[in-house]
Amino acid sequence: MARTTANFWDKTSPYEQWIETLGVPIHRGYYIEDLRTVELGDWRERQCAAAFVQLAGQEGVTGAYVTEIPPGKTLPPFRMAVDEVVYVLQGRGLATVWAGDRDKKIFEWQSYSMFLIPGNYHCQLTNMGGDKSVKLLHCSYLPLAMSVVPDPDFFFNNPLVDFNLLYGQGAGDLYSAAKVITLDEPGSRNGRNIWFGNFFPDMRAWDRLDTFERRGGGGHVVWVGFPSSPVSAHMSVFPSRTYKKGHRHGPGYLIVIPAGEGYSIMWPEGGDKIVVPWHEASLFVPPNR
Repeated sequence: MARTTANFWDKTSPYEQWIETLGVPIHRGYYIEDLRTVELGDWRERQCAAAFVQLAGQEGVTGAYVTEIPPGKTLPPFRMAVDEVVYVLQGRGLATVWAGDRDKKIFEWQSYSMFLIPGNYHCQLTNMGGDKSVKLLHCSYLPLAMSVVPDPDFFFNNPLVDFNLLYGQGAGDLYSAAKVITLDEPGSRNGRNIWFGNFFPDMRAWDRLDTFERRGGGGHVVWVGFPSSPVSAHMSVFPSRTYKKGHRHGPGYLIVIPAGEGYSIMWPEGGDKIVVPWHEASLFVPPNR
């Protein structure tokens, strides 16, 4: 694993320095029209084709990359010290997750599945299809973490692991059905339902939605939380020929489209507008504010 050295005056972040050593394509800009068709290159260490995504709005907070698994192939195990969310762009397969010499947790995924790989847990991915490649989108806070500890070895060769995440009391069903928790504590957005789980089998078919009128009439939302993880997500659903109200937030929010066709408009206060056309498997990241 290549080692990087922090340099206060260098505008290239440790994460950017690291991905540039891998020799795979890096896709930049404001959006990617279709993650399933982006140019990939050989990621020798992972023994698969891959590409990194460095869109303007990620701003050193989140990292993302696409991997491809050929028909019938199993990739070698991998692990890193931060949690990673995987969204299945196409295909079906198996994930095997474990730590140390403990029992392996095995579950099946398909197109539109989303699952979490806990930090420093081994993960091995298999394409169960015999005629079509699998395409996966991987997301994490690795750039933010590497801004504090700029050594890749710390994240890819770190022996520390929290066995309680999958093997502690009450953790045996983390890759089974998600469970809902309703927030009602003081200071929270009372009544918000958050679905907690490590595995969501089909986000496109998810129908346990709540109304979300603050972002437009007829809109719905599902809030997603991953147990013992700083990573969270949500999915908005709104009817045809309608729109979601304008809003803004901080950097790093990756927006991937499971279904539908439309466009989004992004702009800084008083600045030029950027039109993002999207459909299934499109990705865009609004820059800060």
